[in-house]
Amino acid sequence: MTTLENLYHGNINPCESEKLLNNHEYKKLIELTAQAQEKFAATLTEEQKKLFDNYIMNSEELSVIINEEIFKEGYRLATQIMIECI
Repeated sequence: MTTLENLYHGNINPCESEKLLNNHEYKKLIELTAQAQEKFAATLTEEQKKLFDNYIMNSEELSVIINEEIFKEGYRLATQIMIECI
């Protein structure tokens, strides 16, 4: 299959980069963030936990939107560079 076909069929997922998943610093920061979140959440009332959960969900959605736009802009830029090389 071509790269484009693999991308279409879901065999390539740019969000699951092996380099990122194998990055020691990334893994450590994920672990530290999860620990801090658990400790912080343990100090909250039920109402505060709901607000915090909403904050986390909204932050994650925002991050997805930002990363998607960055990916698209990078793709546009790479395509423009390829066109200019012709």
